[in-house]
Amino acid sequence: MESDLRVIKTRRGIQSALISLLSEKQLSRVTVSEICVRAQINRKTFYRHYRTIGDVISELEAEILDEFSDALQKGKSILDVGAVIRDISALIGQRRGYFKSLMKHNPDLFTKGKIKAIMCRMVSVSLKNVGALEDEATVRAAAEFSVSGVLALYASWFDGGCTEDLDFLTDVAVKMITNGLTSFVSEEKLSEMRLK
Repeated sequence: MESDLRVIKTRRGIQSALISLLSEKQLSRVTVSEICVRAQINRKTFYRHYRTIGDVISELEAEILDEFSDALQKGKSILDVGAVIRDISALIGQRRGYFKSLMKHNPDLFTKGKIKAIMCRMVSVSLKNVGALEDEATVRAAAEFSVSGVLALYASWFDGGCTEDLDFLTDVAVKMITNGLTSFVSEEKLSEMRLK
């Protein structure tokens, strides 16, 4: 048990050192030696746990996917959009520095790839399970539209330096997903927009 805790602690130290270095420089300029100095370990210890810096990044991204999966499966219905988006926002808010550093390495972390795919898959399955939408093309389009919008908000928030209130953006995302523009524009104005 003690050795398992030491392994976990060492791996966390290496990951933290890498994240810290990514806030200062590009991934291509980070060396194993710098990670070792920052993590207060020797190179042999690094290589006992990872083959390359890329392996550390892969593990960090896998952990992000696990955290997003956990947030999406917290016992709530995925169709309780407000609760799900608030859980994801809380995760992002708590790990802001972590995500910020990883986005320097992978700017498409939220808008493309595995996070988006897992969220689209879960939304699609939920829509099918409750019979909300019947045909496959509509289910895929609805999932893609809603997930892309929410994840683009997060990406934009990071691009802007995380200066806006995350709770505000979360509320906007929930309103747009659940009520569309009717959350912000009167029915009368929407009717005018449809006529043009």
